[in-house]
Amino acid sequence: MNNNEISTEDLNELDSIFKDMGGVDNVESYANSYEELPDGTYLGEIDTVSTKNSKKTGRPMLEIIVALEDNKKEYVYLMLAGENLKKTQTAVARAVTQLKKLGVAGTQLSDFIMGALNLNGTRVNLKIETNGSFRNKDLTLA
Repeated sequence: MNNNEISTEDLNELDSIFKDMGGVDNVESYANSYEELPDGTYLGEIDTVSTKNSKKTGRPMLEIIVALEDNKKEYVYLMLAGENLKKTQTAVARAVTQLKKLGVAGTQLSDFIMGALNLNGTRVNLKIETNGSFRNKDLTLA
């Protein structure tokens, strides 16, 4: 193989990433994903909510995709586990607090997760604030 050819390993990894993006049917939603929104409050609508494992840590989380004006999308991740019990408790508390702001109710964590999966189409305000290198994203009902 010469230096101008892509390796089979790299091609397989890229195919996997493309598949995780949703393939051909979902590729347009990633077209604007490199443009970071400035701090502020944005009106949007929850496009999709799904459960998945973090690519970085492998831990469970909720992914909330918020559709904004001009075909832009913002991704909000609610972690459901941490590296130890205390961090897991903190992650669960943050997730439940966020979901309660969106009108989700329950008595068990599974109630909140199932309720979150039914939020598609919900109008929300998305507030983005940057503190140092951390970007906080908060959702409330619009």
